[in-house]
Amino acid sequence: MTAEIIESTSRTAEEVIRRIGGGVPALAERITGRIFAEIPIYASGAIATREAVLQSVVSNVEDAFDRLSGQKFDLAAAVKTGRVRAQQGLPLADLLTSFRMGYDETWGAIIRAARTAPAIAADDIVDLSHNWFHLHNLVGDTLIHAYREEAQHLLLTRERERAALVNVLLSTDVGLATVVEVADKLRLPVEGVFVVVAAATGLGKDPIPRVDSNLAAIDVGSVWHLTQDALVGVLSLEKATRMGPVLEVLGRHASGPVGVSPVFAPLRRAAWALGLAQLVLRRHPGGAAVEQFKDNPMNVLVASAPDAAQETSRTILGGLLRLPAERRDLLLETFIAWIESGGSAQATGELLTCHPNTVRHRLRRIELATGKNLTHPGEIAELVAACHAWTQLPPQSWD
Repeated sequence: MTAEIIESTSRTAEEVIRRIGGGVPALAERITGRIFAEIPIYASGAIATREAVLQSVVSNVEDAFDRLSGQKFDLAAAVKTGRVRAQQGLPLADLLTSFRMGYDETWGAIIRAARTAPAIAADDIVDLSHNWFHLHNLVGDTLIHAYREEAQHLLLTRERERAALVNVLLSTDVGLATVVEVADKLRLPVEGVFVVVAAATGLGKDPIPRVDSNLAAIDVGSVWHLTQDALVGVLSLEKATRMGPVLEVLGRHASGPVGVSPVFAPLRRAAWALGLAQLVLRRHPGGAAVEQFKDNPMNVLVASAPDAAQETSRTILGGLLRLPAERRDLLLETFIAWIESGGSAQATGELLTCHPNTVRHRLRRIELATGKNLTHPGEIAELVAACHAWTQLPPQSWD
């Protein structure tokens, strides 16, 4: 709105404001009363005291009168109000409601003053109303813009702080006192039932959009940190029975592979769990598989020293690793099935849908390729450990 337009009704505005005179405090009281009566968050005292709100209303009314009479066009007060209310956490809808209440009550006061004898001409009041509502829209737009700008700034700041806290939680060598402090800020329990999730991403793209809200729908709290190559999250399950629904949610919404740690407690073991989740993730460089680390002592042992486990396993498996991939995988699958079947060729054959003699032939080929004797418990144990390393460590790392 230009100064010329305001100037066209400035004399009418000045006369109306003169008539209101000392009525501004009473007007501000009415506005404040409506705000506290009709907007619950104000009534709760969560935003500001009544005295502070009243002072702000008086300032805003005087500011509006100054604009209407052409004495100022500065919108700094509206900008400040928008920013302060965003910082205080007032919802934008409630801010706009209080803003409309202020302009509504003030316009009512203007009409009453205009009708006081001698009444101001109706045409002059119509022209004044045109400028008043233009000012209403101008200030309202400024208020909204300032609020949203500040809210966005606060959101980005909080996200950076939250990401930093998650990163601390997932770091090694974190003391219990630090874990307790970080957990409090992230609103996580220190003791409970947790898992860590690592989902592959690229170029900073979120691989599981809205994952926190989808998990919240099944009563699972979570905090997340997006790194260069993975989205990492700590999930608070409260109950281990929620693990199934968690895997279902991840599988339904993930755009790529996801590694999930075993269920663990307490929270200070999050860094350990992250290593297992990342280990699973590295086994699935493509596709959209969601896999949870199989929590058994041998797998954990392999994961605790993957380089040493792999180097030792190369020696144990020997010539088996030099066979064509299809043949190698068939023999390893047979051996694992034989162990799971309690060393019974008959049960292994039923499991793999082949003749027991075929199983025995394959076991003999394993003995020849590795130089191990499958009647010797110690050598069987070595092969079992090597097979755990084979299944747990990323396949590309064996090349």
